[in-house]
Amino acid sequence: MNHPLERTQLLAAGCILFAAGMIAGAALAPRVLAPAPVAVARGDALATFAPDAILALTYATRNGITTLQRASRGARFHVQSTYADDTPVQRCTAPADLAGHLARLADMKARRGLSPDQRGRDFPVQLGVLDIRDNAVGEPAVSLQVFANREQSALAVILDGYSGEVILPAAELRWLERACDTVALSEPPAEERPLNLTGTPPVPQDPYLEFTTSGPGPSQAPAAAPSASPR
Repeated sequence: MNHPLERTQLLAAGCILFAAGMIAGAALAPRVLAPAPVAVARGDALATFAPDAILALTYATRNGITTLQRASRGARFHVQSTYADDTPVQRCTAPADLAGHLARLADMKARRGLSPDQRGRDFPVQLGVLDIRDNAVGEPAVSLQVFANREQSALAVILDGYSGEVILPAAELRWLERACDTVALSEPPAEERPLNLTGTPPVPQDPYLEFTTSGPGPSQAPAAAPSASPR
């Protein structure tokens, strides 16, 4: 049988070893657990999608949120833009390729890689967050933090630890904020028009019914046709 003094000494030694292990682990943990720096080279794909597979885009900024959604590949988009100021909500439908914008938004290639310090120095203006979801079942949306240089003429994104300036004109995101100003369709295709089940002639439709501007009240009349030039 161990003497009580021996048991006390063994317990003390065990406590010392445990404490030493905790201290060593704390010292090593930042080196073991911290993610390794990620290098991005020119031409690397930060986020790339097949354009016709994209089902939803959401662009949120301090000025508002624009959401573009569709039910299936190749279908046209239903667009809604809400604003932080008194600008009325905009709703419209847009062609499947967003008038050529979709392919550019679907391909985020790097112009150059950026360290955290470079990103903060060269791209200090945080514009917002762009979420892109395609038709891959069970996959989450890709979420890109978007930054601009001081002149807001060039863009950088951060995605899962990757950071880089992207080959994407800054004008594409300015367009996305006010998409309904330029891509609204005036009339739905025949397969999406409401069916006439009463046997009476259909009531002529306002050619701009697909583009509506509504305030807080649900019964406000449709606004006039949008200007052809972006605001």
